[in-house]
Amino acid sequence: MELALAGKTALVTGGSSGMGKFAAGLLAMDGARVVIVGRRQEVLDAALEDLRRQVPEGQIEAFRGDASDGDSVRAMLAYAHGLADRLDIIVNSVGGGAYKPLLMFDEDEVMAEYRITALSAFLLARYGVPLMGAGGSIVCVSSTAGFRSCMGLGPYNMAKAALEMFVKVAAEEFGSAGIRVNAVRPGMTRAEGTADMFVDDALVKTFTDIIPLGRVGESEDLAKVIRFLAGPESGWVTGQVFAADGGQELKGFPDPNPMLDMIYGEDAMAQVRAGKSPVD
Repeated sequence: MELALAGKTALVTGGSSGMGKFAAGLLAMDGARVVIVGRRQEVLDAALEDLRRQVPEGQIEAFRGDASDGDSVRAMLAYAHGLADRLDIIVNSVGGGAYKPLLMFDEDEVMAEYRITALSAFLLARYGVPLMGAGGSIVCVSSTAGFRSCMGLGPYNMAKAALEMFVKVAAEEFGSAGIRVNAVRPGMTRAEGTADMFVDDALVKTFTDIIPLGRVGESEDLAKVIRFLAGPESGWVTGQVFAADGGQELKGFPDPNPMLDMIYGEDAMAQVRAGKSPVD
């Protein structure tokens, strides 16, 4: 029996770790030709070796690039398309976010958040869609923070909310070309970017206490949703943001004040709560 994604080409940014890497593996297992993209060559090389070991029958390549840079995006897309003269799937799983009060951010930090989270999605669509055909699928990675506000995550909230609206606009515009655009919305998930949080059992418990299913997410959980949205099984789905969070968005976030006090100190946070910036 032919694999569901046989003959298709997929590009996965953020593919050297976390849910991006797991998603790349699932895409390859189902027959797709996969290009993983990352910024750190040594991490990218290790991920490629690991994925090829996990999926020995797969066709997996790597490209070093930056999804927030237009020239780099054009180059990675051209590379992926050039493997078999087609591009069918784009998964954008890059992201990150600083944790501090709004009055402690500067302009460059805010714009950096927009570049990696929202601009990357635009660039991949702007230069990727002309290389795709009917049946193409774009999958972005949002966050509960794109739907529920959380003190300390201001720019991240803003950028993820922008990403979710991009998904809707892009789905409407690209539908006539037969190209679908969707996103997965993770809650608290164990990954490279959240590793520091998982060394504190008490902090993790504040999340598991509010998540109806009683545990945090794992990269594999999200990768399965990405694979579904990328493939033909979701062929009648576009413009949607799928929450895969154990029910976290029903509750939001734990009280952030104790953590902010611990990180920045009670004196600095007292200034913030009085509408003053402790860094000016």
